[in-house]
Amino acid sequence: MKKLFFLLCACSLSGAALGAGPEANIVPRPASVVPGEGTFTLTASTVIGTGRDARLRNVAELFAEAVEPVLGGRMKSAAGGTVNLTTDDTLAAEAYVLEITPSGVTVRGGTAQGVFYGLQSLRQLVVNGCGVLPAVTVKDRPFFGHRGGMLDSGRYFWTPDQVKEFIDILALHKINRFHWHLADDQGWRIEIKRYPELTRIGSNRRETIVGFHKTSTTYDGTPYGGYYTQEEIRDVVRYAADRGIVIIPEIEMPGHSAAALASYPWLGCTGGPYEVWTKWGISEDIYCAGKETTFEFLENVLAEVIALFPSD
Repeated sequence: MKKLFFLLCACSLSGAALGAGPEANIVPRPASVVPGEGTFTLTASTVIGTGRDARLRNVAELFAEAVEPVLGGRMKSAAGGTVNLTTDDTLAAEAYVLEITPSGVTVRGGTAQGVFYGLQSLRQLVVNGCGVLPAVTVKDRPFFGHRGGMLDSGRYFWTPDQVKEFIDILALHKINRFHWHLADDQGWRIEIKRYPELTRIGSNRRETIVGFHKTSTTYDGTPYGGYYTQEEIRDVVRYAADRGIVIIPEIEMPGHSAAALASYPWLGCTGGPYEVWTKWGISEDIYCAGKETTFEFLENVLAEVIALFPSD
């Protein structure tokens, strides 16, 4: 519902802008945008042509799902269509060419990922013009190989659906790396089967400071918590991979470790007591590097984390 609301608002604002027709406004700004003459209207009945390439069918389905709220229906894909998707090995892997004419749309990419990025530009034009597309030729390729965004789930827990919305935003802007902050003083958010106390204890804090943490002495008195099961993590990883995004997990060490030490006090040099932090800043509690058991703990945790997050 929230996505539909924003899409409809965007359509309304676009149509109201000085009575002008649709413009090729794309973010990030492409390397080349050459306007043409006329427009092409995309509707729910417009067919996306993908040939027999399963990878292109996948990106076509993602595109159709994304623009469905604007078009009022789900576009279908077939071997051929008025929106034609192809790969072109003369282009760089993530590069694309988007051509819109009054008779149809063509998206060429160096790989299926390049086609996916071309469809993200097309998606923006669909929303901007409520399906009425300006004739234009767009050529683009990323300047940087790694383009990232970070989400901090350690201090505040984001539900899996909210994380997927964040991934959708990254994909729309052609970002291909997601830095996921999963543990901090204020909460441990990822299930580690060998150490269940990390989520039973470490994922919960008894309350949260209100106001500026350096001057406030006020707390909300409300317990706060949440964590991701390993199956939820796998689901999010798959969701990101379908959109060409590699997730880079972050587990804090040796500092920012109050949540882990509250779960297993023997990880610290003093033995505690420790608690999951209720305020911001950096705790003085750190893993005790003088204990072999600390390194064993870290090795075991990282082994489970690495298994959940395939790299590229």
